[in-house]
Amino acid sequence: MSFTWLPCVILCLVGGQESPLEVTNPRTTFGYLGAVRPKGAGMLPGDTAHFAFEIKNLKLDANGKAAYSIAIEIRDEKGKLFFEQKPYNAVAQNYLGGNSLPCAAHVEVPLDAKPGVVEWKVTIKDRTTKQSAVVTGKGRILPADFGLVHIGLFADVDHRAPLSAVVVVGDSAYLQFAAVGFARGKETKQPNVHVSLRILDEQGKPTMAKPITGTINADIRAEERYLTNQFGLTFNRAGRFTIELSAEDVVTGRRAQIAYVIRVFPLE
Repeated sequence: MSFTWLPCVILCLVGGQESPLEVTNPRTTFGYLGAVRPKGAGMLPGDTAHFAFEIKNLKLDANGKAAYSIAIEIRDEKGKLFFEQKPYNAVAQNYLGGNSLPCAAHVEVPLDAKPGVVEWKVTIKDRTTKQSAVVTGKGRILPADFGLVHIGLFADVDHRAPLSAVVVVGDSAYLQFAAVGFARGKETKQPNVHVSLRILDEQGKPTMAKPITGTINADIRAEERYLTNQFGLTFNRAGRFTIELSAEDVVTGRRAQIAYVIRVFPLE
């Protein structure tokens, strides 16, 4: 299992720095700062658990910088340590003023992870004032099965520049995903996974006459356990939309679907 802590900058415009240190609005997302995952849905082995939160009231120095550390613990339902990130020291620059620091991190769930409930704890420490704040929660690792993982929105085809679930009219993006838990044909030794994408507007009506579809069924190495692919998107009008991504393992008939909610704003 691996952990990545992503650098953060202070962006929110809220006044004051005299209140106690707080960690607020923790949520799991599809990709870095992506759409919020449904609560209680659980996570497949092989997926990546992205989460985001805000740190409030860090002490700033004369140059507008905050020094803090973050530690993460994840334990199984028996209390056994599943993953640990020792305190990681970081420095953030306050560019826009205010007292809120948006942060994000991710933990990769191994393909062989056992199903069950997990409990997580994030501890933030202000290295200037020595104050600490803790936020806790629960998650669930699902039994291994066919499904969609590694969902994320990117600005580039090589998936190096992640996008949030908020864009403007005229933007283009690539929705990356991977299928896991797929079967292979007895004769071909190849998977046969059919994928489709449709988009619904705020009234739940499809925005296209037919879904965009594709099939992954050739040139997949025998040792490959992920089928990674993407759909390109262009946002031509403002509104709130739901991207429905579906997959079917034709060999077994198993199906999977995720819904990715995105907001498109007019370009000012």
